[in-house]
Amino acid sequence: MVSMTRRQRILPAVLAAAVLPLLLPAGASARLVELGLDSQRSLGTPSCPSSPCLAVTRTTGFQLINGGRRNPFVSPRTGRIVAFTLRLGKPTAAQIRFFNEQSGGESQVRLAVLRPERAQRRGQVRYKLNAITERPFELEEYFGKTVQFPLYTSLLVRRGWVVALAVQTWAPVLAVNDLDNTFAWRSSRVKPCSENPERQPPHVAAGTIREYFCTYRPARLTYSATLVSTP
Repeated sequence: MVSMTRRQRILPAVLAAAVLPLLLPAGASARLVELGLDSQRSLGTPSCPSSPCLAVTRTTGFQLINGGRRNPFVSPRTGRIVAFTLRLGKPTAAQIRFFNEQSGGESQVRLAVLRPERAQRRGQVRYKLNAITERPFELEEYFGKTVQFPLYTSLLVRRGWVVALAVQTWAPVLAVNDLDNTFAWRSSRVKPCSENPERQPPHVAAGTIREYFCTYRPARLTYSATLVSTP
């Protein structure tokens, strides 16, 4: 349950995002778009607390393909990201303790905007971190729920840029059950992808360029982002 104080902080931001399209001048063509949903407008089901409980740890990543939908987090137009939504697994107390100890602390994430960069060699995939939320969002109190976080400072995104999830510690936002190889996500890691991935820090420094080499499948990141396009 959210306290009254937290409600007072969140409500103005939610209302601001809701009324923004109503304040546009007549004839404007701004749109409200939810990036990352599949054809059923679903976020998927995180694996935790099943055994094994799988979580995303210490990386920045985005969904590459959701079944029949390719590039679901590539912005179709220029605008502002005003909120993002997470469907969170509900790990047990023992699972939470394990991830806290292994991944650098309590569960938290930030939202990032990536700009594609020219490859320097064949097969290379590079992105510049163009913008990121100022602070991380703490998740533990929302485990087992679907929660939307309004952004107090919206993030600029241009057509063709990517909205990614930056996980500085860990987050139970990974779905793997009942998926096939048409579900895949890409990470800011370099090969070998399966060897000590937690030792590679997430991509969180604005203005820096990183290679996004590692692709994981079948798997899905259970988040979406709300875009208000520029009229």
